[in-house]
Amino acid sequence: MKKTSAIAIITTLLMAAGVCAEEGGGEVSLTGKTVNINGSEAKFNEYRDIDGGIYGKARFGRDTERYFLDFKALDIGYDTQSYRLDGGMWGKYRLYLKYKEIPHNLTFRARTFYYGAGSDRLTFTTIPADANAWSTFDYSIERKQYGGGFKLDAIRPYYLDVSLMREKRTGIKPTAAESGAAGFGSMVELPAPVDYATDTLKVEAGYSKGSGFSSLSFYLSDFSNDNETLRFMNPYLAGNPTDTITLEPDNQYYKLAYRSAILLSEKNRLDLNLGYSKATSSAPLMDTYYSGGALRNITLSNTVFNGRVDTRNIGLALTSNPARFLFAKVLYKYYSKENNSEEVTTTDTSITTGNRTFHNHLFDYKYNKLGLELGLDLPGSLHLVPSYTYKRTDRARGDLPETADNIYALQLRWEGLDFLSARLGYEKLKRSSEHTILALTTGPQATADEVEKYVRRFDAAAQDRDAYDISLDASPFGALNLSAGYNYRKSDYKDTKLGLREERINGFDLSADLAIGKSVRLYGYYDFERVKSYQFQRNLNASTVTAEQANPNGSVQTTTYYNWDVWQTEKSRNYGLAGDVYLIPKTLTLNLRYDYINSNGRADFTYYVLPAGRNNDGADINNWDDYRKSAFMAKAIYDLTKALSLTAGYAYERFKYNDAQLDGYLYTVGTPTNTYLTGAHKDQSYNASVVFLTAAYKF
Repeated sequence: MKKTSAIAIITTLLMAAGVCAEEGGGEVSLTGKTVNINGSEAKFNEYRDIDGGIYGKARFGRDTERYFLDFKALDIGYDTQSYRLDGGMWGKYRLYLKYKEIPHNLTFRARTFYYGAGSDRLTFTTIPADANAWSTFDYSIERKQYGGGFKLDAIRPYYLDVSLMREKRTGIKPTAAESGAAGFGSMVELPAPVDYATDTLKVEAGYSKGSGFSSLSFYLSDFSNDNETLRFMNPYLAGNPTDTITLEPDNQYYKLAYRSAILLSEKNRLDLNLGYSKATSSAPLMDTYYSGGALRNITLSNTVFNGRVDTRNIGLALTSNPARFLFAKVLYKYYSKENNSEEVTTTDTSITTGNRTFHNHLFDYKYNKLGLELGLDLPGSLHLVPSYTYKRTDRARGDLPETADNIYALQLRWEGLDFLSARLGYEKLKRSSEHTILALTTGPQATADEVEKYVRRFDAAAQDRDAYDISLDASPFGALNLSAGYNYRKSDYKDTKLGLREERINGFDLSADLAIGKSVRLYGYYDFERVKSYQFQRNLNASTVTAEQANPNGSVQTTTYYNWDVWQTEKSRNYGLAGDVYLIPKTLTLNLRYDYINSNGRADFTYYVLPAGRNNDGADINNWDDYRKSAFMAKAIYDLTKALSLTAGYAYERFKYNDAQLDGYLYTVGTPTNTYLTGAHKDQSYNASVVFLTAAYKF
């Protein structure tokens, strides 16, 4: 929370209220809070700033026949404060200015043996064996957004809309570096500085009249980082030399787009969407690195990487309503992301045998999509919507360069009764995929090629998917509203031997609201989802393998070459109940609310041949990103007059987190120590209570 005094807040709000009361209307309120937090304060306030103190909120406005003015202020003086001013002339122009702050708190009181946390240079003298002797800092990022916009309507049916915004991000985030020494798994977690600025400009000019529409827009974004490298003393190497890792480079992005809706006739319309964008960046490249405890030199074809990605899209949609009972739409979309970045050739002079020349692979892709959708009004209050979509994607990648999707869908909606409606949907995806292998025959790539025969990465692998969903909405009597839904999705990756083979998703939701006379109104909801997936893999603990050793269907099953699989299950439940009780109508209202969410993950591993020191039961992970959160709030609202109200309330929130990677957290791992951590995301559980009192005045 910022050091803004309660007296300053009260004085500002009362002075503004006194001025606006003579000319317009609005509302001002002051809220006093006391807060008690046990556990992670950072997780409790991850995207908010709830602290003991006085919070102010205000809204002032004035409307005349020709002009309007509106001002809003929230959380004055806190890390979530926001202000917005709107004004203009009705039907002529509109102007706005705004300012907003958004915190992102990760971990408070993290630890590091480095000096200079938050700067671009980290140093140390010695590393205390006890992490309690390390210095502390906060992993936290503050975002400040400010800017404004202007819209001109005086030239109707033409218009012009312009906005300019800046966002500043400052703070510290976690990053890490590999040791550069011999051995696997040695790394040090580092506090990296965040000092970003992003400027955006939006300009749109267009024509709008009736159902016709046309617009041309331009978007520009400029990102700058004051720290493009982080220099740190390497604790693993003799003499602790200064090492370097790269951070986010400056970059620029712009997009030019055209959209239009053209009435071809009374019953036919053509929608057009065209766009082109370009993203560019430049980053210096390092020509040395540490490996095996030694500084190694490399030769680069260019010491600066120049990145550029060009994106183009074309979208067409022809809609027609040839008969009262028939609606049709034909759509086409083309999308291309072309990577025109520079390919940099790297020659590692420290490698004396085998391949020592490398270059960066540039990934781009494009797709064409064609679809047809029909809408049919049938007897019996039925509405049927069948559709078909074909999509072909071409990628510049070595394993799955081409996929073709055939998507069939059907939706049926029934609205035969005033108090009841239902919807049923089905979608079938059949994806075919072309698989290729690089077919290099020497070095580590030859081993990769043997395994690649069986690997299918799920983002583009051949797939059969069936999806069903059903929903019901009912109002059996005026005071009760019900809504229920169920969805099921099954995905089978039919050609995959190694990788994700199948996934199942089940989901159910229910919500209701009920009015009991004029004194009570109740709300409730329940959501459940289960995601279950299966993947099959093979362990190859060698730098070179034969075709038989790489084959998961072969007979080779040893402690060096063996198959393993895992079933991953994630269940989540979310439910809540709220109620409004009007103890004294129009005078005293009681609000009660309770929300609960629970997520339970599990990974069930099976080794087909057990390595030494392992067993199948011990390999399972029962706490796979498990958490539960409950929140309760009760408040009473007393309207003393039409203008003045008082609200008193209590809120309680509890969050419990368990995960195999964070339970039993240690700052130093390995004997002797080969990993140094800082405590990022450590101990996220908490419970917190808040007591608050609000006075609000309307004028």
